Amino acid sequence: MGIKDFFRRLMGAPSALSAQPADDYELAEAVRFDHFVLHVIRQLTDAPLERMKAYHGITAYRPDALQFKVTQADAGRIISQLKAALHGKDYIVFHSEQNFGHSPDEIAILKTGDQFDILRCKGTDGQNHGIDNEALITTLKIWHAETPFEITSADYDWLEARFQEQPANWDALAEKVYAFCPDVVDQGTGTVEALAAEMKDTSTLYLWWD
Repeated sequence: MGIKDFFRRLMGAPSALSAQPADDYELAEAVRFDHFVLHVIRQLTDAPLERMKAYHGITAYRPDALQFKVTQADAGRIISQLKAALHGKDYIVFHSEQNFGHSPDEIAILKTGDQFDILRCKGTDGQNHGIDNEALITTLKIWHAETPFEITSADYDWLEARFQEQPANWDALAEKVYAFCPDVVDQGTGTVEALAAEMKDTSTLYLWWD
């Protein structure tokens, strides 16, 4: 189903909410979600919804976020349609777990206007290299100010972002990424030059700490 077909179905199916499980509404109230968001979700999946869990001992932070399982084949399409439907409404959609077909992936919807809340609620860090969650966010905010990007996926030890502008120098950026996250080269591209070429080709920033 394309984006236009999805919106036609969404706008033409007001009865979809009445068929939703009562648990959906309880979850929506707990995370302060508008019922419209449930309507959008239920046009795309009947998977059980759950509140996002805190990670790595972040017990004081209860994110206003829902998540659900999805097949790898459907993840990209559902994320695109959710983003289109919720654009401008202070909800952020992201790929919160990728299992490459070994088990279902996970999509999350976070009620916020700050994309760095993705990393806060997932507890993303590079602790193996002495980088805690706060240090990670601080560094990425600096990089974002220099070369804007959109965080599209994240979990506790990795994240992926899409560049919205071209950096002034791909090689210089690759050197900066390698210094901050050596695993992407040492266990990934093999060389900093290859990392620069990959980022330029895909317009993607990928960080991962083993």
